[in-house]
Amino acid sequence: MPESHYNIGETFPAQFAWRLPNGDYLRAVFTAEVLGIVEAADKYVVRLLALIAGRQENEDGELLPTDQFSKEYWALVGKLVGRRITIAFEADNGRAVHFRIETLTGEHNYFYRFPD
Repeated sequence: MPESHYNIGETFPAQFAWRLPNGDYLRAVFTAEVLGIVEAADKYVVRLLALIAGRQENEDGELLPTDQFSKEYWALVGKLVGRRITIAFEADNGRAVHFRIETLTGEHNYFYRFPD
């Protein structure tokens, strides 16, 4: 059974990954501040305080130089800073949580359920 490893007010690095339409993978690491804990759902309520790291890989897993990063999608990643979300306790283990691209583009409201 999943369990929380952080308390309200503490922070941890949360890593997210998206597969872009061209096959590249975008990985972003945020500092996540725990705002609440929903034990019944095994989730944290967190605010994404800062984008602290990121990289983009091609479909073969090769790291791309920053001048080849997708400016369009990285701009969307930057807009996630400050957002409040719920995320499973397992997200605190340092591994990437893989999301559908629609969560990044806003077609799915995952990152926009809570008002600013």
